[in-house]
Amino acid sequence: MAHLDCEETKALVHEYLHNELLADQQKDITTHLALCDSCEQEYDLEVYLNQVIQRSCDEAPPKQLADKVLQRIRDIQSH
Repeated sequence: MAHLDCEETKALVHEYLHNELLADQQKDITTHLALCDSCEQEYDLEVYLNQVIQRSCDEAPPKQLADKVLQRIRDIQSH
């Protein structure tokens, strides 16, 4: 088990919150957050910001925009 410092932990908080880390990294950050008030506050802020963003972005894009984006993705993938 690696011992992460505050800088490393705070740099990975976003990925941690979204379960985008390896199991060992998740465990290391969980341990660090349990022992470090400063990093726990950073994590709590990230959780709050994500909740605000989710509540604010609940609208679907206009169909024309969605179609245009999907077509652009298809064009890129075909090259």
